[in-house]
Amino acid sequence: MTRQVAAEQSDYDKLRRIPYLYAFNVLNMAALVCTVNSPLALYAAELGIEKGRIGMLGGIMPFAQVLCIAFLPIVMAYSQRFITGAAYASRYIFVLPWIAAPFLGSPEQAFWLLFGCMTAFSISRTLAETAIYPWSQEYMPRQVRGRISGVISLAILPVALGGSVLIQLWLDSRVGIERYFPVFVIGALFGLTSVLSLIGLRGGNPRPDTPRGLASIRAMRTPVRDGNFWLYLYSSGTQYFAYTAVNLFLVLFFRERLGISSGQLVLLIALVPVGGALGGLIAGWFVDRYGTRAIRVTLQSWQVVLLLSLLLIRPGVVFPEIVAGAIFFLMGLLFQSSIAVGSIYMLNYVPPAHKENYMTLAYASDGIIGGGATFIASLLLQLLDAHRPTLLGMTVDSYEALFVACAVVVVTSALAFAGLKESGATGVRAFFANFGSGSAIRALLAIPRYGALTSEERRQELTYGFGGTRSSLVKEELIAALSDPSFDVRHEAIQSLGRLPPGPAVIRALESMLDYEGLEELQYAALTSLGRLRARESGAAIAVFLDSSSALLRARAIRSLGEIRDETYLPRIRQMLRDDPEINCRLAAVSALGKYADRSSVGGLVAIYAQLAAADTTASDEPRSKVVLLALAKILGLEEGFSRDWRLEERILGQRLPRLIERLAWTVRRMPGKQSGELSARIKATALGASSGETTEAFLALQALLPRIETSGHPDAALVTQVLQGTRQIEHPHRALLVLLALAVRKVLLARR
Repeated sequence: MTRQVAAEQSDYDKLRRIPYLYAFNVLNMAALVCTVNSPLALYAAELGIEKGRIGMLGGIMPFAQVLCIAFLPIVMAYSQRFITGAAYASRYIFVLPWIAAPFLGSPEQAFWLLFGCMTAFSISRTLAETAIYPWSQEYMPRQVRGRISGVISLAILPVALGGSVLIQLWLDSRVGIERYFPVFVIGALFGLTSVLSLIGLRGGNPRPDTPRGLASIRAMRTPVRDGNFWLYLYSSGTQYFAYTAVNLFLVLFFRERLGISSGQLVLLIALVPVGGALGGLIAGWFVDRYGTRAIRVTLQSWQVVLLLSLLLIRPGVVFPEIVAGAIFFLMGLLFQSSIAVGSIYMLNYVPPAHKENYMTLAYASDGIIGGGATFIASLLLQLLDAHRPTLLGMTVDSYEALFVACAVVVVTSALAFAGLKESGATGVRAFFANFGSGSAIRALLAIPRYGALTSEERRQELTYGFGGTRSSLVKEELIAALSDPSFDVRHEAIQSLGRLPPGPAVIRALESMLDYEGLEELQYAALTSLGRLRARESGAAIAVFLDSSSALLRARAIRSLGEIRDETYLPRIRQMLRDDPEINCRLAAVSALGKYADRSSVGGLVAIYAQLAAADTTASDEPRSKVVLLALAKILGLEEGFSRDWRLEERILGQRLPRLIERLAWTVRRMPGKQSGELSARIKATALGASSGETTEAFLALQALLPRIETSGHPDAALVTQVLQGTRQIEHPHRALLVLLALAVRKVLLARR
């Protein structure tokens, strides 16, 4: 009989049922806080079990994960949801025999009882997690997996804190080993109850096309042949190695090194999930935006710093509880969130058709490495405690050696994760570059405000502010704002994108706005932003608007092409300078040719300047023709000087032009030739008139220098000659023209001396 394939669950239905997942994690955390977290290690220590064997108890759970391969046929053949619930429930039955350990008469017998119970507990956990990991790919929508992970961290936080406080109060208010018994019983009840929440989730049914029995194990060849996945396994396993080893012995480290009581340690350990909750929220938010690689590498870099800082902790440290609490908090913030980020990478990378095989291999790998971590760490601590070796005259402490070894392991893990393939994700360097441009702090503070309930005016204001940050961190919000129902918000978003560092996503978003037929303002803004970003790859998309019926869009396209300086479109812009019927488009071509520094266009620019100057009704105002002068200044390499001197001259009549004329007269006077003195005196005599706005005499004096300019050896002599000859018919030259000519002529004549 053929199995019926269940209808694929929609993302809406998945999101609607996610609260069941939150409930399961909350109850499960309550159970863990009461059992296999710190209470087990402290319980074993008070039973007299030695440090190395406590490490063995902690290593059973991860080491048992290798059994997941044997469980694979069961997971492939039956409902993963049912297997997860049944296995999770059964594991807490094996917690109750712990109560008998104190009555066995010796630490040796107590150890073997705990060892047997933890073995059964670990096998049940392995079966449950072999099923839940591939199942989780079905009930968690891909686009919000980081957010869900962060919310889970936050949801379990009150339980972790409240449970730890209650356990601390209970343990410190009682004496005797039996005070642990109620804690274990309550934890088992929470664990049994947690599985009821899994009923609300959907999916996990066996697929008809998946292999069964031994064929499911043979299908492991697919992930085994995936080199990129092996790189992930190494990074995941070594991260797990470091976290497991440090987390297990950090409690004993603070107990022995700083003398903190068991009850206080249980309370301080609650700061691990606090840090994990905060780290999960932050990392989840970044992962949904930028992918996993950059976030994981960042977290692991700070892990190394944390591990090495543990070497500075010595007996007698001031405020030991605060120091220990800070360390526990950072352990959660950096390690737990890093492990969660790695899990998200696996969910995103694993192909759904082989998810069970991939995730089983990952689970087994983590178990072997993580389980081996506790045994290796235990042996290392015992060996160093027994022999106390010295290095460079200093005794090597067992805990310090462990922390250094784990720091080295984390470094290799980060390097491996940085080399993974991740489609559509931001690279590690590109992610760090987001914080090197603009104001990252302003951007991060503004982003949550944009997602809140806001009016159109407020969204427009925030969108404008995003551009002011000049940080790539806000590009997701600005790209989303391009679909805002408000025209003003979309327009502001386009302009703000033009102020961000250029990137493929920003360029693609702006190019998409060029297709908004009928909304010329948005197209105009997109053309402006692409030009501002120097988006050479968008040259073809911009050049389409050179044939637009809208003179406004044609002009803007010309200016944007001038900004990106793509030589492909230079001949077309020269043509538009001559032939376009609209003066605004010809002026746009003037501006673009100036930005190109197109020397062959000087003649055409001078001609259009003479035409515009002749059309002006007053000699004191030629706003359009000054556009041509600026373009000529750029071609002649005089843009900065011309812009500065003209602004000063325009602000106060006679502030710069007379001085420029006098400097030119001084230059001419020092030139060889009998007439140099006469020419110099003539030029200098016009300075007084120029100070009151009279320009004709100064202009004629400059024209008299034409023969000397033509014989100059300066590369720009021919261009300056074209400017002088093309403007000689102007009757009332503008002061701006004289400023440019004084600078250009002096530059050419200085080469003759």
